[in-house]
This record gives sequence, C-alpha cells and structure tokens, in this order.
Amino acid sequence: MKAVDSAFPHLDFFSLTLREKFRGLSTREGVVFQGPAGWGEFSPFSNYTPHQDSLWLRAALESAFVPFKYPKDASVGVNAIIGDNEDPYVASIRALEQFGCNTVKIKVGLDIGNDVERVDAVVQAFREAGKLADLQIRLDANGRWSVARARETLSELDSAPIEYIEQPCQSVQEIRELHRKIDVPIALDESIRIDGQYEISDFADLAIIKVSPLGGINAIEELITKLDVPIRISGSLESGVGLSASLLAAHTFAPDEVAGLGTGMLLATDLTNEPAVPHRGRISVKRFEPSSEEMIKGALPLDRKELWEQRIARAWALIPVAVLASFGVLEQSVQG
Repeated sequence: MKAVDSAFPHLDFFSLTLREKFRGLSTREGVVFQGPAGWGEFSPFSNYTPHQDSLWLRAALESAFVPFKYPKDASVGVNAIIGDNEDPYVASIRALEQFGCNTVKIKVGLDIGNDVERVDAVVQAFREAGKLADLQIRLDANGRWSVARARETLSELDSAPIEYIEQPCQSVQEIRELHRKIDVPIALDESIRIDGQYEISDFADLAIIKVSPLGGINAIEELITKLDVPIRISGSLESGVGLSASLLAAHTFAPDEVAGLGTGMLLATDLTNEPAVPHRGRISVKRFEPSSEEMIKGALPLDRKELWEQRIARAWALIPVAVLASFGVLEQSVQG
C-alpha cells in the first residue's frame, strides 16, 4: 500500500442513493480524489475483475492529473434511461416534462415476458404528449436475449421507433446470426469492452464506448481508431464528478449524436450541488465539482471503505508504470 498511500493521501468514499433499483443496485458506491487537473472517480461495479478495476482507476487518474480543456458554453444531447423497476409510462412522462429528452433507453431481457409491454408504455406516453414523432427508443439487452427471443420480441415491436438494440446476445456468433435476420441496427458494448472486438461492421452497426470502464479519454481515442463503425458515448452510472470526462468525450468524438449520458436521472443523491442531469435534452460539457456538504451526506461506512481501499491497491498494481508516469502521477501527490 505504500505506493498507493503516497499517491492518495486523501480519498473521499461515497454512497449515493438511487431513485429506483437499477441492475439490482439501490446505492452506488465509489471513491473520488483530487489531483492537479481536477477530480477523478473510481467506481467500478462489484462484479468487475481486478483488470477491469485497473482500467477504471486509470481513467480516474487521467481525469485528476491530465489537464484536458473543457469547451465554453458547450452541451451534448443525451438520452433518458428508464430503470429496471420504474414504471415506463411514468418515467417517460418525467423524461419529457422534467428533462426534455426525446430519446429513451430501456433495459430489456430482465423479464422477457414484459419487454414488449414496457416499450409499448413508452410509446403510449409520447403519443399522448403529442411527441411520438420525436421519439427514438434504444433497447439494451446486455446479452440476455437468445437469437430466437430477439427476433420474436423485435417482430412484436415492428411499429415502434427503435433506433437500435444494444448487445442483444452474448456471443459474437449469435449476434452475427441475428444481424442477418433483422433490420434493426445492432450496437455492441460488452463485445467491444470485454471481448476486444473492433472490426465489427460485418455483424454490427454501432459501437457503445464507455470512458471510465475503458481506461479514460486517451484510451478510447486510440480504441476509436480501430473501430470500423460509428460510435455512441455512454456512461456507467457515475456520479456527476465521474460523468464529466464522458461528457467531454461525447463532445469531442461524437458531438452530433445523442449520448447515453442521462444516468444522473437515476440518482436520488449526487456528490455535486448541481446534478449532471439533462435540461431540454442536453447536459453542459464541463467538470462537475463535488460539494463537501454532499460528500459528508454520502460518506461510506468504515467497513466499506476498507474494501474500496483494497480494490484501489489491487487496481494500482496492474497499471503499467509507463502509464502512471505519462499522467505525472508518480511525481505528484493527490491533494486533500
């Protein structure tokens, strides 16, 4: 821990409350720390491997130590996201009236018999609001569909304005087969982020790029050059602090596309005084700074802090020294 302690003399551990359960979570935990360039956030999910943790820590260190220039008065369009346990009709009305979002992302495959009904509820909400012509629906199965289930569900949703289906099946073989049999565009997330597939244009149409899990802005810039399809920048349920880098990435690499960065809508609490949520369907591109008051409110219990310290130590050990040196981490200490 000595090397880690010297780089991280002060860490702020947090636990944020979600409005509704999402991916089985009711809280979102993580760590933020301040460096010479700003704040970084380390908040990988509990099922991540040490290697995946190390990529997230690399992204957090880059955010804290590398002085990226944020544009003035810039914003990016974002989609709303409907949580697993939210009423999709009510959530759609909220997305329209409170956040001004016309693009909606819905998780599917969790309750297979309910997928069509959830999408229909979103369509109904937009139709009744007179906004159906503006609606775009993004489905995200996280690899839970079989080819047969995907075809059956999408055929029932033939009249819905579906922009794309994200990671419909788990394996590339299944996705390749499905791509031949449907007209709905396919976007890949896990196949890129976990399996390292880059040349995908013969079986997919879009790539979902997540800054924190992929190692930061410089890392995704290199990755994007390997891809042979357009991209969409998406978030990973970070706090407003962690979402800042993704907003900059969306503005830099896909400024005219609707990013998947409306995840702040799922949070009941945040680390910032100004939550990173959409206004008229857009979020400002800037560094969202943590508030000491909000960090005190969201402080993590001692036993959970120890677990996060251990994860950071393991992740730190897996980051190449050359990467740490390129960030200037080895020469400077994180400020308290």
